[in-house]
Amino acid sequence: MKAASMTIQSRIMTAHADGDVKTDGELVLLTLDGRQDAYGEIVDRYRGRAIRVAAAIVGDMELARDLTQDAFIKAYRSLSFFDHHSPFLPWFYRILRNTCLDQLRRKNRLRGVMDKLRITATDRGDLRTEANRFDTIRMVRRAVAMLKDSDREILELRHFSGMSYDEIASTLNIPRGTVMSRLHYARRALHDILVNTFQMTAGDI
Repeated sequence: MKAASMTIQSRIMTAHADGDVKTDGELVLLTLDGRQDAYGEIVDRYRGRAIRVAAAIVGDMELARDLTQDAFIKAYRSLSFFDHHSPFLPWFYRILRNTCLDQLRRKNRLRGVMDKLRITATDRGDLRTEANRFDTIRMVRRAVAMLKDSDREILELRHFSGMSYDEIASTLNIPRGTVMSRLHYARRALHDILVNTFQMTAGDI
């Protein structure tokens, strides 16, 4: 075990002799080697995005923080099953998503939980709404809350958390083409609500 530990340490130190930031996989290896601070770096790296995803699922920011913490603990306990050659984020988001959905099932409120969804100008990313206008923010918040659960989730993963199509496919365990199709219909549904319910014009969206 000690020899294996030295191998891990030397491999990572050699790879980063020039001061580059460690990859997720390298941080996982260090964590498995007993370096708790390495897992702390992973948590710091992804906590913000994870909380936003959890909030999009459960509709409550405080609950989202608690569930995100629970998910990081579950991920830590399962690190030995993680392929350190693969991206950490999609693997972790599956754990986070299941943690959130389990909570919703326990409370029997899988529907209508997005009423408290908080969208800020920064969060909306490339949805290209006029984020600096309060009315626009309020209308988008209400429109997103009216979407069905699957549409809200996939918009959150793509636009608010910045995940790639492949990462979303891995997270939701669906084909890449299905991700693109679901995003297309989710965007159209959001657009229709903004135009037909809130009378937003094409220039506002």
